[in-house]
Amino acid sequence: MGDEMKEERDEMQQRKVHNRKKRKEKLVKALVIFQLVVFAVFFLFPFVWMLSVSLQTEAELMTTAGFLEQIIPKSWRFENYADVFRTLPFARYFANSGIVTLLTVFGTLMSSSVVAYAFSKLRWPGRNFFYSLMLVTMILPAFILMIPTYKMYSAFGMTNSWVPLILPAFLGGGAGNIILIQQFYQAVPGDIVEAARIDGAGEAGIWWRIMLPLSKPVLATVAVFAFLFSWNDYLGPLLYVNDQRLTTVALGLRAFQSQSSTNWGLLMAGSVISVVPNLIIFTCGQKYFLEGTKAGAVKG
Repeated sequence: MGDEMKEERDEMQQRKVHNRKKRKEKLVKALVIFQLVVFAVFFLFPFVWMLSVSLQTEAELMTTAGFLEQIIPKSWRFENYADVFRTLPFARYFANSGIVTLLTVFGTLMSSSVVAYAFSKLRWPGRNFFYSLMLVTMILPAFILMIPTYKMYSAFGMTNSWVPLILPAFLGGGAGNIILIQQFYQAVPGDIVEAARIDGAGEAGIWWRIMLPLSKPVLATVAVFAFLFSWNDYLGPLLYVNDQRLTTVALGLRAFQSQSSTNWGLLMAGSVISVVPNLIIFTCGQKYFLEGTKAGAVKG
């Protein structure tokens, strides 16, 4: 009898502990969801405001006071999106950004993967020194190199062109991208590379036929980063592009602003249009992006 009562007490105690843990887990989950909702609202509010303003007339914008009154348009003027292309050669700006971005992404993928392969799978004199030198470039702020870089391109007659925007992508692709791919390459077993060498494959063939197919997730991550950086780049075109025929979307949006006034409806409509490729690229590559981020962050 006493043993049965003891077992019942133990069972009740375990049930209480289980229920307590379950309530705690639910509370933690609810707090996490609440934080995510708060952050989502915080980050989505500027986009919602931009979308709302893009559907309003200038008269409506002048009569409303504050952000909250501008959230819900009264006129719903979808003509603003058509006026963006009538007012400016926005289609040309869009095409220019597409060309620059595609070339930048291609150059970044090719050059950064080659350099990452050289640092991870090859042994050559001075490798550690040049790797440290590459890391130093991440420490230097970009604005320190802005003037000497401009003078260099100007001396070679490359200003007022897309060359300064595209050329760096073919000359290494950025230290951050190289390190991300290198960490993935180091996780690839060395026996695979050695077996390919024994079979007579050259280093270029190993990189092209083995390393690139294996590194699709991390390459997709680098491609997303390169696309977002190049498509949204404003400072680069501002410094090097003076010809309107070569203007990109980020720089072309400035045309809706003047010293005296700003056409907010058209500016926000153009901004919404410029954001669409970013959303498409990130949505389509989200799976590979997350896989590549995790894979590149783990050193094998």
